Amino acid sequence: MMKPIFDINGYLADKLAFSNGLWLLIASIAFALLCVCFVFAVGRGRLKARQMFVETAWVALWYYGILALSLITLFPKEKPLWQPANPLPVWCGAAAVAFLGFLLYFFRRKKHFIQMSSATAIRKSAAASGAARFCYALLFSAMLVSAVICGIRIAMGDSIFHLLVPMVLVALALLLHGFTHWRIWFVLAALAIVAYDFLMIQNVLAVTNFGYFPLVAMIPLQLAVILPLLSLSGNKYL
Repeated sequence: MMKPIFDINGYLADKLAFSNGLWLLIASIAFALLCVCFVFAVGRGRLKARQMFVETAWVALWYYGILALSLITLFPKEKPLWQPANPLPVWCGAAAVAFLGFLLYFFRRKKHFIQMSSATAIRKSAAASGAARFCYALLFSAMLVSAVICGIRIAMGDSIFHLLVPMVLVALALLLHGFTHWRIWFVLAALAIVAYDFLMIQNVLAVTNFGYFPLVAMIPLQLAVILPLLSLSGNKYL
């Protein structure tokens, strides 16, 4: 049986023993900062609002689609519709499909935006500009979906660390990049989110012995944050 490496959420809960009201305030501030960043990004032509809402629909479909499928392992409570006898290979297989599927989605959508930008412009930077617009649209769409889920989970009295930590890191990275124009902030935010996600997912899997399948739905949602950040960090036309 796998042992937890480090209970990152438990550590944060102990060190930051805030009430639900205070967590709601922090989530609201993070979302407000993201909204400010979104307005500036639209104003500077880095993305179009319509593009962001299209990507939001896709990210929500990825998240809620996988979540809905995973619920067959939890409901009904007395006798779930399906419970794998050996959850380890099933969880790993589902996670691999979600990871590779979203990776393919990301690169295909990014290529589509690059081709659209290149077809209507003669500037050498058109391709990079199209890639940046897609990454900004996907990043803000992931933040919007995360904010909605945050609101739902706060109302239910559940933990929101796994959603709030990426939101705060993205907001800080966007603000710091806006002030300094250093793309290193995107890399640092992405690496911090990867480290947090690894510890959080490993802890949940160790505690549940790979039996918590709704966690798979977090993979595309977090990739929708990490991949754009890494892509933007290498875009010299920002």
